[in-house]
Amino acid sequence: MFNYIRSRNRTTVVFLISLAVFVPALVMPRSGEDLTVRKMILFLSLAVMLISAVWLIVRRDEAKRLIRLRSGKGILARWTIDPARWEWFRRHSNEWDKRKDVRPNNTDFAQNPGNAGIEIAVTGDGILIGEDFRPLEKDVRITVRADWIEFYQIIPKADGTALHMVIRLPLQPGKESLASEVQQSYQRAYLAAGSGRRSIIYLALSIFVGMPVATTLIWFIAKVTGWVE
Repeated sequence: MFNYIRSRNRTTVVFLISLAVFVPALVMPRSGEDLTVRKMILFLSLAVMLISAVWLIVRRDEAKRLIRLRSGKGILARWTIDPARWEWFRRHSNEWDKRKDVRPNNTDFAQNPGNAGIEIAVTGDGILIGEDFRPLEKDVRITVRADWIEFYQIIPKADGTALHMVIRLPLQPGKESLASEVQQSYQRAYLAAGSGRRSIIYLALSIFVGMPVATTLIWFIAKVTGWVE
């Protein structure tokens, strides 16, 4: 089970360490003839810093969603799956996963429901299944059945094929209407966001504006300290 808060903390530590190594190596005046080791430290720390900075932005956002959900903010629906129903659906899900035309269910059924069962909480940007949290985007595809619900999300990757996340969960008897409410809420949020165009614009701005600014600043410091002629 992935721990988003712990991952955010670890990424923060990596970013701060790389920053603490990079800045002194950059601002210290250039001296001596053999600068091979110092250049290696400079470029490696820069690479680690930039990569960890991107991951930190992602992990910080995911951890923020989880913390907000746990505090009860923005809850769209909440229901409890009793132990018997949890086991019943787990068996059916395992059977469905063996079919060629069905994508495997990524729900963590290894969780022990105990006597109280498994609580499900859904917000506008995530779902908590017991202790298992999954971030959800506005374009997640939600399918509502008579007594269960499916969340299907495609996660793009910079290299290789995209990841397909599928979450299938049973509904609590008497609360089946919650599934339709969640589905309609996500549909409204998706339409309000302009089919994701706003997030694309923000991403483009951060890449085409933020990166050149950061690069110019680093070049200017390197120029002042004598790294660039």
